[in-house]
Amino acid sequence: MAIESIGSILKKKGHDICSVVPDATVYDAIALMAAKNVAAVLVISDGQLLGIISARDYGRKVVLEGKSSRDVRV
Repeated sequence: MAIESIGSILKKKGHDICSVVPDATVYDAIALMAAKNVAAVLVISDGQLLGIISARDYGRKVVLEGKSSRDVRV
């Protein structure tokens, strides 16, 4: 099994950035992840990276705490 370089992976993956704004709901972020087939999206405001939300965050901080993804902001 050949190991690929990061450059070759990015070449296949593309350079699109998936992001949401801070006031987006977790539902919006999860819907974007599903549409783009990714496991995390960046949280960006005015061109500044504020954080990252992942499918793992959703499971731990929304589902396991009994919260609604439509009510919780990223």
